Amino acid sequence: MRLGELVTFRRDLLFSGAVQVGWLEHDRSLAERAARHYVFHGPNYHGVSDEDLDDSTHRLVDTASFTQDILERLSGATADEPFALAIAGYGTGKSHLALTLAWLLSYPDSDTSRQILRNLTMADCGIGETVDRMLASTREPFLVVAINGMQDFDLSSEITRQILLALQKHGVDTERLESLRPRFQSAAKFTLSFFEPLRAEFEARFGPGCTVDSIAERLRCQDEDAFRDVSAIFEAKMGAPIHAVGQESLHDFIRVTKDVYCGPGRPFRGLVILFDEFGRYLEFAVQKPHVAGSGALQQLFECVQANAEGVFLLCFIQYELRAYISRVAPELREDLNRYVTRYDAVRKVRLSINLETLIANLFERAEPAAVERQVALARQSGGYLQTSLRRWFPDTQNHALWVDPERFERVLRDGCWPLHPLSTWMLCKLSSVGKSLQQRSALSLLADTYSEIQGVDRADGHVIRPVDLCNQALIEEFLASERYGQQGASAANYESVLERYQQELSAAERAVLKAVLLSSKIGAKVASKEDCLGLLGELTGLDPSAVGSAVRALEGDYGALEWNERLRQYEIAGDAVPRRHFLTWLDSQASAVDAASRAAIFSRHGSEWLERRTYETDFGSDSSITTQDWKYAIHFSHLSELTPQISFALQEWAEARAVDQPKGRLFYCYVGPESDLSAAEALVRRVLREQMASCGLDLKPGAPLAVILLHDADGSFGQKLAEYWVLWDGAGGQDRERYGAFIKDRQSSLLQEIEEQFASLERERRLIFACDTPIPTARVKRMLEALFASVYPERIPFPFDGFTTARGNAAKDCADIMRDLFAGSFSRDKLSTYAPQKKNRAYNVLDGTWGVLNRDGSLRSTPADMAVRHVSDILEGRLKQTDRAGVPQRVNLGDMLRLLCAPPIGCNLASAGLLLALFIGARRGDLSLLRAGQATSIENWLPQALPSHYLDVTILDSTEIVATSGTELSEWRRLLDKWDSEMTFQGRVACERAAKALADRIPVPSELYYRYESRCKDSRDAATRLRQFDEDLDNALEKIERGISRDDFPRLSWGAASLAEMARKLEGEHWTPEERNRLNQPLAQARLQIQQLFPRWLPVQRPRSHTQLDKWVYDMRRLVGANLQTLGLTEECAALEEHVQQVELQNREIQKVDEAIGQIREMERGNRPTDSTPIATLDAWLDSLGNYRVLLTTARQRAGAIHQEILQALGQLAELESAYKGQITRHKERLSALYEIEEVRGLGDLANLRAEAAALLQIFVGRETDLSDLKAIQRELELVERHFRRLQDETLTDAAFQTALSECLHETKDAFPNDDPPLEPEMIYNSIADAIGTQRRQRAEEWVRANVPDLRAITGYSAEQAHACFSKLRQMPCLLSSEQRKQVSDALSACEQRLGELEVDGLFVRFRALPRPAQDVFLQRIRDYIGERLST
Repeated sequence: MRLGELVTFRRDLLFSGAVQVGWLEHDRSLAERAARHYVFHGPNYHGVSDEDLDDSTHRLVDTASFTQDILERLSGATADEPFALAIAGYGTGKSHLALTLAWLLSYPDSDTSRQILRNLTMADCGIGETVDRMLASTREPFLVVAINGMQDFDLSSEITRQILLALQKHGVDTERLESLRPRFQSAAKFTLSFFEPLRAEFEARFGPGCTVDSIAERLRCQDEDAFRDVSAIFEAKMGAPIHAVGQESLHDFIRVTKDVYCGPGRPFRGLVILFDEFGRYLEFAVQKPHVAGSGALQQLFECVQANAEGVFLLCFIQYELRAYISRVAPELREDLNRYVTRYDAVRKVRLSINLETLIANLFERAEPAAVERQVALARQSGGYLQTSLRRWFPDTQNHALWVDPERFERVLRDGCWPLHPLSTWMLCKLSSVGKSLQQRSALSLLADTYSEIQGVDRADGHVIRPVDLCNQALIEEFLASERYGQQGASAANYESVLERYQQELSAAERAVLKAVLLSSKIGAKVASKEDCLGLLGELTGLDPSAVGSAVRALEGDYGALEWNERLRQYEIAGDAVPRRHFLTWLDSQASAVDAASRAAIFSRHGSEWLERRTYETDFGSDSSITTQDWKYAIHFSHLSELTPQISFALQEWAEARAVDQPKGRLFYCYVGPESDLSAAEALVRRVLREQMASCGLDLKPGAPLAVILLHDADGSFGQKLAEYWVLWDGAGGQDRERYGAFIKDRQSSLLQEIEEQFASLERERRLIFACDTPIPTARVKRMLEALFASVYPERIPFPFDGFTTARGNAAKDCADIMRDLFAGSFSRDKLSTYAPQKKNRAYNVLDGTWGVLNRDGSLRSTPADMAVRHVSDILEGRLKQTDRAGVPQRVNLGDMLRLLCAPPIGCNLASAGLLLALFIGARRGDLSLLRAGQATSIENWLPQALPSHYLDVTILDSTEIVATSGTELSEWRRLLDKWDSEMTFQGRVACERAAKALADRIPVPSELYYRYESRCKDSRDAATRLRQFDEDLDNALEKIERGISRDDFPRLSWGAASLAEMARKLEGEHWTPEERNRLNQPLAQARLQIQQLFPRWLPVQRPRSHTQLDKWVYDMRRLVGANLQTLGLTEECAALEEHVQQVELQNREIQKVDEAIGQIREMERGNRPTDSTPIATLDAWLDSLGNYRVLLTTARQRAGAIHQEILQALGQLAELESAYKGQITRHKERLSALYEIEEVRGLGDLANLRAEAAALLQIFVGRETDLSDLKAIQRELELVERHFRRLQDETLTDAAFQTALSECLHETKDAFPNDDPPLEPEMIYNSIADAIGTQRRQRAEEWVRANVPDLRAITGYSAEQAHACFSKLRQMPCLLSSEQRKQVSDALSACEQRLGELEVDGLFVRFRALPRPAQDVFLQRIRDYIGERLST
């Protein structure tokens, strides 16, 4: 058989390089090529299974079924939510799938989409047909927005930009959407009007060579960067940025897109937002919300949900959404969690994409029945294979596809045939992370190999073995990896052996040598030398005897193989250092590391190498505590370092109060073979006692600290540690260079051995605890949990869920509840107002577990839970302690918190905070709160003590509580009652002084603190008002004095008005008679001064120039006039107003004339006419000039001082008018010239005429008659150009040319049925005929001169020359005249005559001119003829 006749490997579907969905916009051809090459896989070859995944809560689906599911949901065949999240790991082709779906939905009728459907049908015929029917049910495409989450952008702007761009690409009017964001239209209009005058400013921002069209197009697509730049230019020109009016929400934009453009009878079936790398954009959105747009992801979710009937959001992510939370900084996790919570609720699927699946789908069967026979033969010859594979490659057990017999047979044996399953496994292993190949290059390797062997005859049952795939390209990959210090030196040794024995090795020996190389590269594990020979047989396809012979020859005759019993593998012995030399060196280096150094290595590197930081327990959950602190922090030590390490650990433990800080400390202590185990245990117990005593701790209840002794009795563990240290850090440069090929290999296996022996020593359970209570021997985890129970017997339950991080959402809820408890506002009614999550948490802890609410819903001072009540009684006892005089003692809250967190209770900041808040809140009326010795209220203290999610211990350390008595309350109440009744500002200030004196003796009671603080605020306000009165009075008197002394009437009126306003405000009950009398006398004197000065001051008041008129009017009316009105001087107010009106009228006239003159000058500078200025613009400019002429002529008689400027402006106006009218005349002359065109000599002439018509179309915008004529001219010119190209065809004969010319002329006339063509067609086509006729004659003459010989010369030609000339003349062009054709005909006849004369030579020449197949036929006929002649 030949493999190529049975199956085809679809190499045409392979696509190299990473795919980006952004290609759909930026590189359409590359996007199209990638979409055509996507390889689907269907449910039959479903490689990955749920068991392969850590989290199997989401449906696992193949890419073909996933595509069908998305189309069904989009078409309405399946009713579901408008969201989907597809999860697939890095490098699995999810971006390629996203791009393919985007193309299929955007262009369903394209050739590429038909190819995509063929690829889909190849994976599963039924799915392909179903998807095809769904797409064919309507011709409208989907409006697809393809977002690449790897980029940084404002999400709302990006979606808006892509929707507009997609609509414009499909030729759809976007006016309805553009109206939602009119600022872009304003920017575009400004650009079109001011681009030329402000070209320098535009080029400074958009770059040299920018055009008005390119900027306008970017604004049409609502490009935010372009808008910002134009707005900056606008602001520099106009003094303010472009006004951004409302209605710019993403919700409105998507709603209008759906309503206007999507649905039955509209351009699109629906809007699909396809979001690739959505998880990465989640991280970006919380890290840089100022770029991504505040709340943009939430807005996207809400607007898709609100428009579910026409909008669909499809997101592709690498991990579960909640995995992204751990990837951001802790302070950002709460923000990210808000997004994740919302999106995590939508439907999710996992895409089962793997290499085995791709291989199965790339093999296309031409002869299915024949393939089935071959698979059956292969199955008979290897029934035990799956069992052997599990033994040789233990990690196959991590993949259900390789473990499940039915899937193994269906996908790997049947689906991947003609690959041997070992070949498929090899490609998968080499493609995995950190190996020699990437997935794409693995498929290329397979394609190259298959193309080489598909045409070779093979025996039935033959399959492609791993050695068949091991070509030189793969070996080069191995060598490259080894050069970078990876995967030993087997490839280099292989090359060395081949170089030495290439000519001597048999095919079987070369195959076995390759198999040994491959077995080392894919990590095969064999039990014995015999087992290894079995593996080599499967890798090569050789029978056992052939394998054995080849191994013996390679091992004995050539010395190319050697068996390593320690590692149980064959190794290729090349020119490099043998592995046994490396192992000997390593053993000697490790032996030089003494016992103390080995112990130090364990202490310093154990945690890093073994990756052990904490020891998790179930103690918290078993005790109904949900915080993350009931675990042990792990330390690695040895006997010499144990004392300082335990001392530090105990100090660290005493300060560990956070909800995620481990409460326990676990030491792994290395004990070398030189130490006596009993003595070591005694030493550890003594160190624990001494250090506990040093820290002031008692062994009863003790501390949650345990030491596990790892007794390395035979020294083997220390030897491994020393070896690993040598490889990790102890080898010098020379040694690393010499043994570099083996170091990484040995490091990996050695670390595994260290981990296994560490676990074995741990299981010996030699534990010593920092407590006197005996801990029963059990599993290590149970013993550590028993230690927690012994040290913390009075722990309280705390089932507050959600504490996965120290700053998570649970911490926020806990802090909110804590604030309500401190404030005394917590009750069952209050609890009912919480959000559901917070309400459930508060109920579970406070009501359901602790029992702190009475039946009426109020707060209990004594909780129902016995453990919590016991803690409350301890705190109550502290509060009731008094000194010898019976005065209650102050209790420090910091000490209280430490008491709650220490043994035997063991709270953390969250639970201890709730207990403190509950204790204080239930006793608010009986406590006084002091901060730094000063009374304060809980309301003022709480924001400092609880600034975020947890209590601040430093604030608690400076805070005390003290119980209060009835006598002290009475004295404070009397003072506060008197204070409440005091109305004057002076009296309130006096009461505050009395209260401060009382507070020095008696702290303010907590229940009265709010009244006290409120009265203090009133007194501070009163003192402020008194100070302000004095300042205002002094300021007013100073203004009056300066106004009189400097004859400054406005300042004088200002000061007097200030006094009058102050007098009005002093009429309330808060002011004493003495304070009122201080105002009256100076106010009366100031009014008299104003009445005396006013008649002299008013007549001389004028603005300095008419440009300052507005300010002068404002000052006169709003300042001086307002002051006079405040003082009640009505006559003076009326005189002032009359004067202002007269002056204003005179100056306004001058101001109008000045503005007109300035605008005329601006027109002269900026509105210069050019050959491209539209007539409509020129007419508008002329209208403006007419308006200015009327204004200036009217003002000419009254202008006075600016009379000369008016005359000059009228002169400029006349010049501009003449220029504008002249330009209009030139435009009309150009139009007339276009009508008079009579001659066209070439395509260049036509291009110039079409350019002129296009230019005139822009110039005559607004003049419909002229525009209609110009469009007709354009139409006629397009016809003429098409006809010109047709008539240039040199294959036309003269007659055909004349016929075509006539047809073109008639077609042009017929194109204008209702009127004559705007240009004279007869004259134009005559000129074309003349121009092209001249060209044809020249070309004919040139050809005749070059190709037609003299007849006399032909008589002397050889057979070859005559035949060559004959062939050339037979190809004469159609453009020859009848006389020239006659000349060619004569020459042909002469050539035929000459060939006839030469006969045999001529026949031979003609034979040689025949194509190769014709020659073969001719020769066969000659042979047949000769045979017939001979037989007769």
